[in-house]
Amino acid sequence: MEINEAEEWLLGSRSMTNIIPQDPFATWQVRIAQADAAMMQQAYWILKAYREDLIRPLTKDEDRVTP
Repeated sequence: MEINEAEEWLLGSRSMTNIIPQDPFATWQVRIAQADAAMMQQAYWILKAYREDLIRPLTKDEDRVTP
């Protein structure tokens, strides 16, 4: 997750509503809530680490995978 995506999650502009299948419908809302909560938690920790200078955004020239 990139920093801008993490910010969007915490600002509420992203959701799993359109990604998670509706079947079985009985558990659809629960699965969406769980998925959204997990992504919000990931976003929180990424932004917290970024603001505490534990991580930094990658530049265009850097690889996303560390060898």
